[in-house]
Amino acid sequence: MKARGNPFRTEQIHRISYRFRDDSWDDLMARLDTLDHFGAIIGPDGSGKTTLLDELGVRLEEEGFTLKRLFLNDMTPAIPRSSLENLIAGLTEKDIILFDGADLMGRLAWSRFERRASKAAGLVVTAHREGLLPILAECRTTPQMLEEIVSEILGNSRHGLDLRGMYDTHDGNIRQVLRELYDLYAERM
Repeated sequence: MKARGNPFRTEQIHRISYRFRDDSWDDLMARLDTLDHFGAIIGPDGSGKTTLLDELGVRLEEEGFTLKRLFLNDMTPAIPRSSLENLIAGLTEKDIILFDGADLMGRLAWSRFERRASKAAGLVVTAHREGLLPILAECRTTPQMLEEIVSEILGNSRHGLDLRGMYDTHDGNIRQVLRELYDLYAERM
């Protein structure tokens, strides 16, 4: 099967929107206002933190903010000092920094960054645990959420997949389950 025919290809996955369990966009935006636009989206791997951060960015741009984005992960564990300096130097009161993977920054570097980022209109980070900023949202998955996502991708067809087993195998990491499904469908075709 060619990648473009796989229902679990990247472009399909990126069309999946964040699913709130108990809140709504109105709740989240009100909480962000209460926090003066400084907050953390926390949760385990594959729980939707990046998806929520990206969708929040769209809403913030619609409100007239300019976004500044930073990203850290295991493959990119540090931000070049010059890039960070340029970002900080150019901050205005209309800028909101969206920092995906902020908890990978060292404690001292984070403390320095947080102090200097206070020039911005806001800072929203993703992290695996609390402690960097007040909690804006806590992302968690459920087996039902996985079922909904797979049904959205495949339609309501009977797929015969053991999604609960996959969910359990990957400790609720929906991103990992979707990767496994990509591989499974690549083999089927």
